[in-house]
Amino acid sequence: MPIATTPGPLPWPLHPTLAALLPRLDLIQDCWDLLAGRKEHYLPRGEREPETAYRRRLEAALPSGFFRDALRTFAGMLASSHWHELPASLQSVISDVDGRGTDLGVFLERADVLVLRDGAALIGVLPPQHLWPSEGDRQQALRRGDRLSLPRLALLERCDVLNWHLPGPQSLPDAVSFRLPNPKAQHEPLDPDRPEHPWLYGSVALDGEGMSIETIELVADPQGPSGWRPQRSGLQHYRGISQLPLIWYASDGAAFGEGDLPHLGLAHQYLNHFRCQSDYQELLYRTALPVGVRTGVVGPMGSGTSEPVVLGPNSVIDLPDGASFQFVEIQARSLAEHRAWLESLDQGMRRDALIPSGAQGAPRTATEISLAASQAYALLQSQAIQKASMFSSLLQHWCAITGEPVPVQQGPALLVEISPLAPAPKPQPTVAEMLQLHERGIVSEQALRQWLGDLAGVAPASA
Repeated sequence: MPIATTPGPLPWPLHPTLAALLPRLDLIQDCWDLLAGRKEHYLPRGEREPETAYRRRLEAALPSGFFRDALRTFAGMLASSHWHELPASLQSVISDVDGRGTDLGVFLERADVLVLRDGAALIGVLPPQHLWPSEGDRQQALRRGDRLSLPRLALLERCDVLNWHLPGPQSLPDAVSFRLPNPKAQHEPLDPDRPEHPWLYGSVALDGEGMSIETIELVADPQGPSGWRPQRSGLQHYRGISQLPLIWYASDGAAFGEGDLPHLGLAHQYLNHFRCQSDYQELLYRTALPVGVRTGVVGPMGSGTSEPVVLGPNSVIDLPDGASFQFVEIQARSLAEHRAWLESLDQGMRRDALIPSGAQGAPRTATEISLAASQAYALLQSQAIQKASMFSSLLQHWCAITGEPVPVQQGPALLVEISPLAPAPKPQPTVAEMLQLHERGIVSEQALRQWLGDLAGVAPASA
């Protein structure tokens, strides 16, 4: 849900960086959600367009899933990764890293999708919810399978990180405010007398002794100006933590809270394609049937206005002398222009999505496919470096909370394997094979001279 449409006041003001970025984040979120409930915003009603015609046009406009599928394809390419060695506690809960049954590989893939879509995401290592007076009690709880006695991973979208404070320009944050979906509002029916707010708000901050986590819930208040009032629902303090266990996973390695939107251009292309396709479908609808035209018919009193004609299967038209009636096909010359523009937008989307293959698009040469594949490969390699760095920081925060030693790795803790996207080059024939083809008459002498010249790097001699 966009922040602008969230009911009730925010417990903290939005960070200026996030406030300036929200319109673009909302646009990308709309493209990701297939413009659900937002088609009126991107297809406004025309001047003097009847309401029924406008509603029919909105229902006929069906956005494609190209934008979402393109980002998921990139995330799937980054999912081919493996880790060398994990801490024993993390290995024991590798199939439930967030306390909700999410596998570690699935968690990392979800983070990749958010980073490719929003440019960044926040990954947190939450301390254990169950605290014990001694290490023996904690080990006994772990043997009983108490998941809440171990840390949990949390993943927040960029728009859910509301505010943060940096002590210095190049330093890490010492306070972060965020929001989380309210499980009560998602899984329980809303009571009209006691409605549940869709979000829970929280803040994590460092103090002189450790880290404190505060959670705030908005409670329905009919007497309040907005109908809601903030109420603290929890406050936990963890000693001995000198750095917030938070990782800003950005696509370009930007500082905390920063980062460009890597696929904003693709989102604009997607919206232009959606509008053009809607206009093209509307033209097809209007020009699908021929139009009946009467000529030489004058209305009563010589006014020049004829009476309307209703045609049916057994209709008979009585025409005066010199009058005629015929069906005329609408030429609709603009259909070809709209179709060409639609194909151009489709090709532009595929170029912005860095799809190296020419499937479902215009024919492309091997050089164009190779260049697109190289560009996509470089983008994925850069993202793989950021992912490996994020995973190393994640292990360090996890071990700092559990007290385990960080595993000594030979190289990066996470290895992301990205295969080249360009098709393998076709094997070139040998000189003997080309001479044999020439002797059989398959290759002409001019083609043989040209091939030998290209092979030797010299211009072929004229015959």
